[in-house]
Amino acid sequence: MKIGFIGAGNMGSAMISALFAKNNAEKVVVFARSKTDEMVQKFGVMAVNDEIEVVKNSDMIFLATKPNIYEKFLNLIKNELKDKILITLAPNFTISQSLEILGKTAKVVRAMPNTPTAIAQGVSAISFSTNLSKTEQDKIMEIFQNFGRVYELDEAKFGAFTAIAGSLPAYVFMFIEAVADAGVKNAISREQAYEIIAASVAGSANLMLESKKHPAVLKDEVCSPGGTTIEAVSVLEKMGFRSALIEAVQACSKKANGR
Repeated sequence: MKIGFIGAGNMGSAMISALFAKNNAEKVVVFARSKTDEMVQKFGVMAVNDEIEVVKNSDMIFLATKPNIYEKFLNLIKNELKDKILITLAPNFTISQSLEILGKTAKVVRAMPNTPTAIAQGVSAISFSTNLSKTEQDKIMEIFQNFGRVYELDEAKFGAFTAIAGSLPAYVFMFIEAVADAGVKNAISREQAYEIIAASVAGSANLMLESKKHPAVLKDEVCSPGGTTIEAVSVLEKMGFRSALIEAVQACSKKANGR
């Protein structure tokens, strides 16, 4: 199966990188305007001359452009899609919006991956239009497993998913940067602080996934009575750490839902 990419921005590049790591780059067809040559040199993908050529040479097409030009590209390629599968990646462009342009019989998948996709440790949400067979759905799920974990979700939940997964890496990177600043203030080099904190974040997340323990239980296991960690937790509570995160997720979800 040939996989086409129209556009290769941050997310498109991350997905191509993951396919390259799984030795699937030879199956990838790309037109990304200024980035096409870079994708060829870096990953050995097949380059074509325009968006329509991507569709003609692919069985499944990822529309990895900016959301504000989705309508333009859908109108451009709609006559070439036929029985091919289109996968959209925009946070607030619905399947029904795609079908309004492409026609009710079009095969459309709405997906929301996050940037750790580039190292096959991403998290993606998938929602299918009614026109895809079970075999086609299974194949798409299989392809997305190249990028990390994948969850089939009702499209109505995509706003919330964007807020707790799609955008989450940004929150984590802000957390790492802030804690590293504190490390630097306490005489740890910035480079070493970043590495120590990133490894600690990754280990903590994996501990939760593998142990299946509630996060509150894991937090309590670190907090000794009268110890250093509970002192830090007390300050975080006082400064509204949880409340800030909840409000941030709510704002992101609202924006992703177009409100």
